[in-house]
Amino acid sequence: MKFLKPLVFLSVLFLSFTACKKDSDKPAPTLQGKWTGKYGMGNDNPAHFYSLNFKAGGVLEEINQAGEVRGTGTWEIDNNNIITGTTVNTKDPVGVKFSIIASFYPSDGIVLGNWGYDDSATDGGTFELKSKN
Repeated sequence: MKFLKPLVFLSVLFLSFTACKKDSDKPAPTLQGKWTGKYGMGNDNPAHFYSLNFKAGGVLEEINQAGEVRGTGTWEIDNNNIITGTTVNTKDPVGVKFSIIASFYPSDGIVLGNWGYDDSATDGGTFELKSKN
């Protein structure tokens, strides 16, 4: 009987640790999916609609306010959560190329970055996006 009391105590202690569930256990968002926010021109604060869809296989779509694909391109992310990508307009103005470089903050669910014309990802302005997943 002496061994039964410590065994019950250890069992209750074990169950109390395994039964607890943290509310913060939900996974951080992944980059893949639709992100919406704003972009700014030059040094202006972001104030204009901007949306990107990061698709599997490195496919990137720029989405307009009507939900239509405005441009397509490619994206990639490295271990430090730095995103690079390019899109080429398929709608007005057709053929214009944009480049981006950004940081992905999965715990906050945001992407903050710079955009630019052609191959320069820094000569256009800044942007900020939040996950729509």
